[in-house]
Amino acid sequence: MNPRTWLLGTVAALVASVAMADWPQAPIKIVVPFAPGASTDVVVRRIAPKMSELLGQPVLIDNRGGAGGLIGAQAVAAAPPDGYTLLVATTSHTSQPSLVKKMPFDTQKDFASIALIADMPGIIVIHPAMPVNSFREFLEYAKPRKLNYGSAGSGTFPHLGMELLINRAKTPMVHVPYKGAAPALTDLVAGHLDVKLDAYVSAGRHIADGRLKALAVTSATRIPELPNVPTVAESGFPGYEVNYWIGIVSPAAVPAPARTRLEKAFVDAMTEENRAALAKSGVRPLGQGSNVLDALIQRELLQWHDLIRAANITAN
Repeated sequence: MNPRTWLLGTVAALVASVAMADWPQAPIKIVVPFAPGASTDVVVRRIAPKMSELLGQPVLIDNRGGAGGLIGAQAVAAAPPDGYTLLVATTSHTSQPSLVKKMPFDTQKDFASIALIADMPGIIVIHPAMPVNSFREFLEYAKPRKLNYGSAGSGTFPHLGMELLINRAKTPMVHVPYKGAAPALTDLVAGHLDVKLDAYVSAGRHIADGRLKALAVTSATRIPELPNVPTVAESGFPGYEVNYWIGIVSPAAVPAPARTRLEKAFVDAMTEENRAALAKSGVRPLGQGSNVLDALIQRELLQWHDLIRAANITAN
């Protein structure tokens, strides 16, 4: 190697190392690829103040909804790899490579895992005007009517969870994708949609107020917040189980020291206070590192690929 080239490379590495030692020196932006008010948004905003305290910089939430999360994800994939722009990754992060024919990025190559924050079961909710009082009654009512259901977009947890149910129950419904779960939930409360798979953190208050009726939960067991609401599995579909997870990823080329600092901050931000607040709202707080999230992503890329092909789920 040319001595001059070696020297320049060494100097550049030392400069980068010094810069990383003082990182961060600017606000951290977390892109939530869905509209404000959805469960993802609520969870991230809960831990953002502690993140700011731990990193010594403001942590800003940037909602960029649309295309089932693709718009926000594409913005982060194209952002400078300096650690200042992060993405909230959810189920759609692992499902869309099998749903979208021409992805604007490579999910595995363009992102690096940072931390797994939380997960939660879904709740199948309907407008209370619908004349049914149980999940089985709902399916009987739905079979001849081809009801519509809303989601946060193609490939998102509500979309895949409902399509899996449609496939298992042989009950056709019409998918209505939104730019986020919050506007879909708003339309359900207003009576413009028939049904939705949502999270307790966002739907719970409407259930308590009688503006929505909970029919079933999508986890393997009932949830403490709704002990009288059965699971889909015990309502006639054994083996049915889908859960929604929330993680943080960065552009793949972000230097390892910055990713390590971010990972520790996200894990440490899951304080006892934040854990208690999230658990009370129906969220299971995790606060686990990059290795756990990376293993989950790799597993789900295969899982959703197989499901989408077997159930013939489309991006419509």
